[in-house]
Amino acid sequence: MSPPATAPLRTDRLVLSPLRTADAVEMVGVLSNSELYVFTGGNPPRLADLESQYEAQVAGPSSGEEVWHNWIIRPNEIGKAVGFVQATVTGASSDVAWVIGVDWQGQGFASEAASAMCDWLTTQGVDQFTAHIHPGHVASQRVAASLGMQATDEVDDDGEVVWVSSPGPAVRTAR
Repeated sequence: MSPPATAPLRTDRLVLSPLRTADAVEMVGVLSNSELYVFTGGNPPRLADLESQYEAQVAGPSSGEEVWHNWIIRPNEIGKAVGFVQATVTGASSDVAWVIGVDWQGQGFASEAASAMCDWLTTQGVDQFTAHIHPGHVASQRVAASLGMQATDEVDDDGEVVWVSSPGPAVRTAR
């Protein structure tokens, strides 16, 4: 049985479109502010690099053990990309992440998009969520908490704290 295709998602304010390689043209601008990399490290991507990355993400993992879902976030009133959410699903567990461009932060887009993503993943059989968050990234910690996640004592190889939801269908959404 093949994994489910990444479905388009909607909230009251947002459209989450499944990632396409062509989205790199729009997203390179969203990801161009160096302030975005204070907690994650790295630098803004070049268009060619982002196109290659998106091509690989759209193709999915070579292993059948995990499934990748990636969405571009577009607010209805803006109509253009402001960020992305993504999920790596392994069995009934999913590691999730979100990024909102600097110009659009502080408007609740990350919480709303992450909630829609987790709601959809729950319908696909996912019942536990994790996120890896820099210990100083308060905004991302708030997003994770709004999803019902709690920080653990586990720190990954990048120095990020692993946040986890309780297993089961009681994932709290941020709507």
